[in-house]
Amino acid sequence: MNESDEESRNVHRLLLDYYTNDEVAKDVEGPGELDKVKVKVAIGFAIACAVLLLGIFILLLYKVLWFKAKSNEARKAPPKSIPQTRAPGISERDFKTTRQQRRHQPLMRSDSSASDINLDSVLKNNNLTSSESESSGPSFNLGKLEFNINYDTDTESLRVTIVAAHDLPSIHSTNYVELYLLPERVEKHQTKIHYSDCNPVYNEEFEFDIGYSELAERTLQCCLFSYDGFSRHQSIGEVFHSFGEDDQTNEYTGVSLCKDIKRDVFLLKEETLTRVGEILVSLCYLPTTNRLTFVVLKARLSKSSFAGALPNPFVKVSLMLAGRQLKKTKTSVATNTLLPVYNEAFVFDVPIDRLSDVSLLVRVLDSSAGEASRLGAQTIGKCIVGPDAHTSIGLHHWNCMMTTPRKPIAQWHPLVKT
Repeated sequence: MNESDEESRNVHRLLLDYYTNDEVAKDVEGPGELDKVKVKVAIGFAIACAVLLLGIFILLLYKVLWFKAKSNEARKAPPKSIPQTRAPGISERDFKTTRQQRRHQPLMRSDSSASDINLDSVLKNNNLTSSESESSGPSFNLGKLEFNINYDTDTESLRVTIVAAHDLPSIHSTNYVELYLLPERVEKHQTKIHYSDCNPVYNEEFEFDIGYSELAERTLQCCLFSYDGFSRHQSIGEVFHSFGEDDQTNEYTGVSLCKDIKRDVFLLKEETLTRVGEILVSLCYLPTTNRLTFVVLKARLSKSSFAGALPNPFVKVSLMLAGRQLKKTKTSVATNTLLPVYNEAFVFDVPIDRLSDVSLLVRVLDSSAGEASRLGAQTIGKCIVGPDAHTSIGLHHWNCMMTTPRKPIAQWHPLVKT
């Protein structure tokens, strides 16, 4: 029994020496075989790492190109919240069949639904003549502006304190004041914006660097503006104060004034009693594609124009040339509201050399009145945007679009009752 155990031990010892002895392993495997295996393993590992890094690089490159393509599409595409309706293009035949018109010539006389605004009749109904209106100013109550004037001899500067405004129209409850010293209008000052306040209290002081001997040749201009976050700010009115011989301002004492806010005579022609509301629209022209984009954003209708139920307003837009309607389109209907919101865009194909010949007729209609009378929708009010506009706002908006291409420009336009 002991002999068998000893033999098995000897066999295990020999096997262990065979596998652990380097010289025996080298004799069995051959010289340099182990190093070759290590080199092959290292080369395989390096190739695997290179393939992995190449795959990561290709994936990152694909992601960068994908995001870049998406960003380019987002720039070119219109806002998703404003659906676009593309109107049929205007052929050159439409322009050739119509006699060339002057830039500011009224072209809407042949359209029965777009009657002209007669300022003389409006002034006559208000017991005013043209001369009286220009001299005495408008009869509308625009409120008063209270301000103080004081001259500081130490610093040789004119100090103007805007105290407050009183009884401003409710539609201009968000407002601010700008100050100029005429005739140069080089130095400008502005108060803070006051929100939802028809009697704002400013109490802000401003300084103009000017010698006392030069005051007699200067005039202080205070312009009140209605602030609007969606478009250009609308002018409420202005107040002038001349530093003449009758002026009570001297080098030692100041003066407190409270003057009526008045409108310019040209603004009076646009702000008549026939106004039934306002509409906010946006214009943008792309010269490369000859695309005129007209966006109807929202409107504000006067409550006094509707004695009964609230209207169901919608907007109809017509592209006009020489009193002839070339293309037309319309928005959706807003139900039972005086403050409709549309956010709808319409695209017209107009050559760049024909922009001075066409205009846009914008009409707000009430679909509920048409359902009651079965005579079609009733026109609430209208405005014209373009060279044939009856107001300076319509022409100014069109000129801004032409001078700043590829940039959307929003503007409030008064709606006039037809």
